[in-house]
Amino acid sequence: MLNNNPVRRLAAATVAVAALAASLAACGSEENPGRPQTTEQSKAAAASPTLCGVQLSTGARKALLHLVGSNEFESSGSQDSLGDTAKALVSGYGEKGADDYGKEYDLCTVYGSTASMGIDLSFHLPEGIPTSVSPKFKQYEMGELALSRPPKASLYINCSSDAFGSDSGTVLIQGDLTNTQAPSRDDATVRKENLNVLYSASLAMAKELGCEGDADLPGRFSLP
Repeated sequence: MLNNNPVRRLAAATVAVAALAASLAACGSEENPGRPQTTEQSKAAAASPTLCGVQLSTGARKALLHLVGSNEFESSGSQDSLGDTAKALVSGYGEKGADDYGKEYDLCTVYGSTASMGIDLSFHLPEGIPTSVSPKFKQYEMGELALSRPPKASLYINCSSDAFGSDSGTVLIQGDLTNTQAPSRDDATVRKENLNVLYSASLAMAKELGCEGDADLPGRFSLP
């Protein structure tokens, strides 16, 4: 039986048009996954909260993104990198002790989305804290000694942990950040950002090794 009521016909047509529009919108979203995200989605996807197993604070993420000149980063490491590097440090200390012939225990390299060179993070077992420091470095009071300049930052910490053996005493660990994209001139902002990222990696390493009192590193980064 035909429906000759014009009001009912108009309502039915409206529902049909709405259903068709919804269907087309759904298809469009499936066929165009690369369409621009909302501001909140972009912020959420801008950077991972972890780097090679290191939990990054909001400030450290921003510092790292600025250093690599991008709104996102990728790395050569994985979530296991921190634990693997910690095990390598313990093994190296057990075999050769401090001053392990300058051996470098790499954590990972961080890249921006378009850069071919990145930020290198590594650890060492130095024989001692340097008594002579290049005037190009700015010295900061963090750990046993913190040094930073645009191309490089170093942070020395004393770790007392059973991981190195019950009779090991304290073990001096040196964290290094090498910034291959650093400006040639001195830049206080880059110095601070280098140290912020290195602090995050060093604190994570202290926790991973079970260093007593987190090797006297502060719970939050602030420029000394």
